[in-house]
Amino acid sequence: MKIEYAAKFAADEDGRIVVTFRDFPEAVTDGADMDEARKEAVDLLDSTLMFRMRYREDIPAPSKSHKGEELVVPDASVAVKIALYIAMRRGNITAAELSRRLGVDNREIQRILNPHHATKTERMDKAIKATGSRAIIELQPA
Repeated sequence: MKIEYAAKFAADEDGRIVVTFRDFPEAVTDGADMDEARKEAVDLLDSTLMFRMRYREDIPAPSKSHKGEELVVPDASVAVKIALYIAMRRGNITAAELSRRLGVDNREIQRILNPHHATKTERMDKAIKATGSRAIIELQPA
C-alpha cells in the first residue's frame, strides 16, 4: 500500500487555497497560494495520521485520486511509522507481541511507534519485517 492521499485544492471566495482530503473528512487546511497550500497539506496529513495512530484509530487505505486532485505524501519519518502501525493492525499484532518478536522491551516499541522519536532505519525495517510485511522505498520526481 502506498501511503499517499488524494487532496482537493480549491480557491475560496478570498482567493486562499483550501485543501481537503476525501479519506479524512476532518482534515481541512489552507494556504495563501498553491506552494503554501501544498506545504500545509503535508503538515495536515502528518498530523492527521499521527493523531489516528496515537488514539489507535483506523487509517483508511488511500482512495484513488479523482480528476483535479493531487496526491499528498506524508514526511518519510511519519510514513514509515504509519506503515508499521498499519501492518500491526492488519496482522492484529499488539505492541506486546511486537516486543516479543523483536526481543525488546515494550518501552522500545512505544518509542518506535512515536512519530516524534527518531528511530534508526534498521530498527524500523526489523519492526516492519516482524509483522510479516516489508517496506519499499520509491523515488519519484518532486
